Amino acid sequence: MKVNACIVTFPLSEAGYAPLSNLVKLFSRLVNRVCVVSGGAALENLRLDSNVKAMKVTHRVSPKLVMRIINYVHTQLKILNCVIEASPGTDLFAFSVGGQDLILPVLALKLLRKKVLLLPGGTATREYSSVRRDPLPKFRSLLNGLNFSLADNIILYSRTMIREANLAKYHHKIIIAHEHFVDFSKFSIKKTIDERLNVVGYIGRLSEEKGILNLIDAMLLMLEKKTQIHFMICGDGSLADKVGKTIIDDGLEAITKLTKWIPHDDVPRYLNELKLLVLPSFAEGLPNILLEAMACGTPVLAAPIGAIPDIIRDGEIGFLLKSNDPKHIADKIVELLNKPEFLEKVSKNAYEWVRENFSEEKTLESWRRILQELETQ
Repeated sequence: MKVNACIVTFPLSEAGYAPLSNLVKLFSRLVNRVCVVSGGAALENLRLDSNVKAMKVTHRVSPKLVMRIINYVHTQLKILNCVIEASPGTDLFAFSVGGQDLILPVLALKLLRKKVLLLPGGTATREYSSVRRDPLPKFRSLLNGLNFSLADNIILYSRTMIREANLAKYHHKIIIAHEHFVDFSKFSIKKTIDERLNVVGYIGRLSEEKGILNLIDAMLLMLEKKTQIHFMICGDGSLADKVGKTIIDDGLEAITKLTKWIPHDDVPRYLNELKLLVLPSFAEGLPNILLEAMACGTPVLAAPIGAIPDIIRDGEIGFLLKSNDPKHIADKIVELLNKPEFLEKVSKNAYEWVRENFSEEKTLESWRRILQELETQ
């Protein structure tokens, strides 16, 4: 293709590495030239092909609301400057991973008559959205809504997300696709389920929307019942200090391995130690760790949010929670660990399913068709 593209995100932590890396790798194989406007640890760890140029943006973090708003607007202006610089000769701009609410760059691109794709990622449960006390995410959500009306196309992971995000009115410009694929040379089964200890894990961002505090409350309930289960919590984020303190205060330290963010290349080794991965999220899109766990034969117990219920067939290739209630999480974990043969069956089913549906070539072919269609519009 002779198209030149630009991928735009908000500056990202390590958690944004996998989705950004996947998207950049796909575009670099499909278009003539790729520009990446991003920043943070995810961009620093990114491996760039010869046809990929990175434009780095920094973002200052502050605990004070006024400074957070000022810093957010300042970062938007810096991204706007990069986008305008990249616009000559660039045909398509894809806003992803926090970039979906960048109203100033999107407005500028529409004035310049450039094609804009919006990849909004995840959705949140209505209950979670209604109790958020932080006004900044609500403000960003408002900007996100304005960008939905401005974008030429909206890329969603599944049709379920159309309903969850209340986007039915944009059905004429919605495309169902994802940037996810798994490197099966790295992510594979090294230990079968019966070779693994009773270790339950969480790998991901330690933040409120991921439901990590609900999981820790569930861990405490299991400790009180004296169940023979160990836990592994891997990640970093705004709740890292609180998670560490709660584990100590609740007496969970002896049965819990707590690590900081682990390099992506080390994730397969950790997944192969788990008998069950738990994702009790309140907000989600299509988490890479879900697919990577399947490739390692690790059964996943997840909240039915975002694209997850379109991926997991409950009891066949994974398990769905009915709620984020800690007691329900605890009861479900204990129930599943008491069925090792069932876990083994689901492990094999998940492994076969993800290899069939989430190869790099399959995702690449899907995006080739999308970009060809967009090129003719």
